[in-house]
Amino acid sequence: LVFDATNCGPGFSLTEHNTNVRKTSSNGVWYPCLIGNAGWSRGAHYWSVRIHDRGPSGHVQVGIVNGNTDMRANTDLATGSNGYGYYVVNGNKLAFASQIGFSQTIPRNGDVIGILLDLEELTLTYFHNGHNLGTAFGKIPINQDAIKYYPAIACYEIGCSVSMIKTIT
Repeated sequence: LVFDATNCGPGFSLTEHNTNVRKTSSNGVWYPCLIGNAGWSRGAHYWSVRIHDRGPSGHVQVGIVNGNTDMRANTDLATGSNGYGYYVVNGNKLAFASQIGFSQTIPRNGDVIGILLDLEELTLTYFHNGHNLGTAFGKIPINQDAIKYYPAIACYEIGCSVSMIKTIT
């Protein structure tokens, strides 16, 4: 997997063959970026990202969005019903425009966040430096091949930097 330059909001710079993304402008505005040369409607899929720089306050989200997400809009991963995320700043899980406590673990610069999307079990599970944080979401909606989910990140502040480090599909 690599970041998809055509499906990132404004203000992102992609480097290292699109495996690294950094927010370089639009400070104070949420924008998403697909980790995506793949989208899935079936099966179990695992990928992980390294948080190189959380930015000034740590406002980075890691998760999934479906194909209905406007990647050019000022939005985080969980606005509306199109995405699910893990919020690096406080360990909360995000969905349907709300935050709910999920993990006491707060990722720091250099940490690895693993994501397991299981579309057979309809779950989204997170890992921190290889340790299972638990299943954040169950009953992820699917509709045969009509809904595809894409790995994604979102950043709020200039300076946040994330890279792909491992993929198992």
